[in-house]
Amino acid sequence: MPFTFSEIIVLFFTYSVIGWIWETIYCSIKDHHYDYRGFLFGPYCPVYGFAVTTILICTYRIQNNLFLLYIVGVIVATIFEYFASVFLQYVFHMKLWDYSHLWGNIQGRVAPIISLFWGIGVVFLVKVIQPFVQKLITWEEIKTHGYLALIIVIVMGTDFILTIFSVEKLHMSTKSWNERLNTRMKLDEGKLMETLSWNQKRFLTSFPQLKFTDTKKFNQFKNRWIKKRRES
Repeated sequence: MPFTFSEIIVLFFTYSVIGWIWETIYCSIKDHHYDYRGFLFGPYCPVYGFAVTTILICTYRIQNNLFLLYIVGVIVATIFEYFASVFLQYVFHMKLWDYSHLWGNIQGRVAPIISLFWGIGVVFLVKVIQPFVQKLITWEEIKTHGYLALIIVIVMGTDFILTIFSVEKLHMSTKSWNERLNTRMKLDEGKLMETLSWNQKRFLTSFPQLKFTDTKKFNQFKNRWIKKRRES
């Protein structure tokens, strides 16, 4: 095993934060407004943490072979992206991204062009970023003796639980609104959005492709609301 258990936790946290920074900057530039990315409340994207940590462990013995490193990176990143999409859809009834418009996509969850891009990212990560990150983590382990890992588990665990409650509350609200829309009852869209928490509004604005799989009418309403916000 190339890393201790506490090192794995800190690696996971570090790359979750790096992934959040990358997504926030990239999506904010692309969408022309600030996007607070990430599924959880805090500034981290666990899917990056899980993927990168797994890649680092799986590629430990082949990191000097750029071709194998690229191939393994593509495979692992694609698997993570696919199952993250499945998890969000069947556990939270949500879709945060959709590659249906891209060639060779599988159920809109993954697509070849995206996977090939992840492979390049993995090579850059392992050869350029990881050596610097590993030095910091080695220094941190000596100084904190693993206590930082414990703090990370407590903070992110609490965040995950709070996020589940927030998303479930949003889902229940959207189902209620969807039922009213289906019966053609008039809704005050402005007042509806005022009932949402900051985090729930963030989901709708930062993930414009977000869909609840069981609330078709609400998805249409959400798209109109986002369009109005961008035009104002």
